[in-house]
Amino acid sequence: MSLITLRQASDEEKQRCQDWELWESGDTDRFSYSYDQDVQFIVQRGEAIIHSPTNEPVAIGPGCHVTIHKGVEGSWAISSPVVNRYQYL
Repeated sequence: MSLITLRQASDEEKQRCQDWELWESGDTDRFSYSYDQDVQFIVQRGEAIIHSPTNEPVAIGPGCHVTIHKGVEGSWAISSPVVNRYQYL
């Protein structure tokens, strides 16, 4: 099973996620993470590649719905500042 899943968000999901928490990468080009619970997010702006030893690299951009499962560690290589709406599952 892939610990990071990616698909295109539906129009309804894009609308509904506006009530979720906001995350912005700012000017950094790298973001490291370690998730202790499942999270889902929808990318509003920006582009990045998520690298993890448990997954193939995952390229994300506007409209992507991403789920990252508990226990995943890795880093984002950010090519354009990322803004997303997220919620823990």
